[in-house]
Order: sequence, then structure tokens, then C-alpha cells
Amino acid sequence: MAVLFLLFRFADVPFWRPFWRTYLIGTLAVLFLLYLFYALLRLAGGRRFRRGAALATGVLFLVCVYAMVISTFNIRIDTVNLERVNPERTVPPGLRAYRILQISDMHIGSFTSPKQVKRLVQQALNTKPDMVVFTGDMVNFSTSEMLPHLAELAHLHAPDGVYCVLGNHDYGGYVRWADTASRHANLQKMLQCYKSIGWTCLNNASVKIERGGDTLHLVGVENWGREKRFPKKGDIKAALAPSALLETRRSLSAVQDAEPSDMRRKPQVYTVLLSHDPSHFDSAVYRHYPQIDLTLSGHTHGMQLGVRIKGKDYSPARFLYKHYAGLYVMENGQALYVNTGCGFNGLPFRLGLRPSLTLFEL
Repeated sequence: MAVLFLLFRFADVPFWRPFWRTYLIGTLAVLFLLYLFYALLRLAGGRRFRRGAALATGVLFLVCVYAMVISTFNIRIDTVNLERVNPERTVPPGLRAYRILQISDMHIGSFTSPKQVKRLVQQALNTKPDMVVFTGDMVNFSTSEMLPHLAELAHLHAPDGVYCVLGNHDYGGYVRWADTASRHANLQKMLQCYKSIGWTCLNNASVKIERGGDTLHLVGVENWGREKRFPKKGDIKAALAPSALLETRRSLSAVQDAEPSDMRRKPQVYTVLLSHDPSHFDSAVYRHYPQIDLTLSGHTHGMQLGVRIKGKDYSPARFLYKHYAGLYVMENGQALYVNTGCGFNGLPFRLGLRPSLTLFEL
């Protein structure tokens, strides 16, 4: 514990090489927790329980090795058919079968090799989405973590584009910057990186995609967190304003021409909001903006620890967040989906809640 304290107190940890920052600190933390676990068992059981304490600690050690080495990059792809799970909000006919892939909380500074990012991108492309959305927290500390992986990230594409929003980590708030100008430059550099790889960042802005006579209205807001330590920059009212519309275009994804009967009906709109922190939905979206059909969030990681039972994730994160993993459908039909992330932060550790991508079928 003393070593960890000294590292964070005197070493410039955010700018270490990814391998050492991820695994040296993570290993020290896990070893300390294992020692604490063993000591508590010995204290509770006395001398007669010494062998049992050692055996239990050994088993926990193997579980930690699995969680750190194998589970952290064992990506799962979840598929959600919105028409089936949320019939309260009818998907417009022109948008049915439209596929949106959500990626969240990459924390790319924890990836120790571009090959890991390349594998993630390929798994995303294999889902053949019409659109890809990223719901924040690209980095742990600073934009510099993105730079070694830009070439691989640039390969992520979809017919109707790749869109993203900012998460709390993306603002550089966990680094001791020399001054405010340096911190601002870091954020501007991230926005430039997104532009260079062809991703559109929706900072309190929106786009419209027309398909089959109907419209998908994709709205994105900056981070808004309920807790004081998280930025509150998201502005839904501004994002929904006509002046915040970046573009309206016809979908490039494969779709049959509308039937003559469809041409006579009134065009419909399905609105999807990208907002990193699910507490934003609870505090400012639900009921306040009923026109928003689906909100996509991340942030919680499900605390990188939990269990999946009959398709539902259970995690200690439930004690911190009202909505922490998976799909939630409200009484008025508004839906929130919380993606538990495809990366990790803090400890290189995922147990039960594997890194995930989510494919939505409208």
C-alpha cells in the first residue's frame, strides 16, 4: 500500500508507458488485496484455519489471474431487438431492421498493443452495422493515449457514419496540467483526432438520417454527471435546437424503396440520445424530454465485477447507480441502455462482466 501511495504521490503515472501503468500498479493493488484477504481469514479463523486461509487465497489468486489476463479482452457482443423488447415505442417502418452498434468506455490508454484495438475494431465491423456510436471515455488521462491507435480506429466505419460524445475522462480532469490552457489544448487535440479518423463528435449537437420515408434523429450531449466531481456540460435543450443540427442526409445503408402505401403516410421520427453518464437520464431526460425514445450511456463499467443470470447483469454498481447495466424501459416507453464498456479503468480486471459491444436492431 505504501508503494502505491508513493507512486501516485511522486510519479507522473498518467504519462507512463501503457504496460507499466496498467499492469505494474494493477498487480501491486491485487497483491495487496490478496494479502488483506488472507490476513482477515487468519484473524477470523485463528491458527487452525491457516491452511484453509492459504487455500482460499490461492483460489482467489487464480481467479484474479483469469480476470486480469483473459477476461479483460474477451469481448462479448450483445444484440438488442428494440421492437421486441420495447413495443411501447413503435419503430417507424422505414427504420425497421436498422442496426446501430454501441461502443463505450474504451479507456484506450489501458490497451498495451495496437493489436488489441485492431481485434476490437474487427469484431465491431463483423456485426455489419448501419451506424456506429461511441458513448464516451476514450482515454484514461490524456489525448496522447489515442495517438498510437489512430490508424486502427480509422478502420472503424459504417455506411451512415461513426458518431461519438465525450465522457468524464476525456476532459483531462485526472491530470495535473501546468495551466488551464494546457488542459484546453488537450481536449482540442482529442476533437482533432476524432475529425482526422472520420468520427463526428456530437457536442450538444445532432444529425438526421432519412431512411424509407422516416428519420433517425441522433442527438449527442457532452458529459453530464450527477456527482460534483463529474463535468456537467451536457445541454439537451441546446442539442435539440434546430441550430444544433449538423446535417440531414439520406441513409446509405441497404434498404428497399418505400411501398406506395408508405409514401402516403406521415413521416415519423425516432430519436436516440447519446449521453455518457446514465445519471443524466435519471435526472434530466426521463419525462423531461419524452420525445427521446432511446438513450445510450456507459460510464459505470458495471464496476467490472458481476454476474449474468438469464441475460441480466447484476453488479455492486447497483449501490451507486439506479441504472448500471443493460436495458431499462420506463413507464412512458422511454428506454435507457447502459453499456458496461469494452475497456477497463483502474485495475486491469473484469470478472463476470466481460467487455462488451451492443448491437441494436430497430
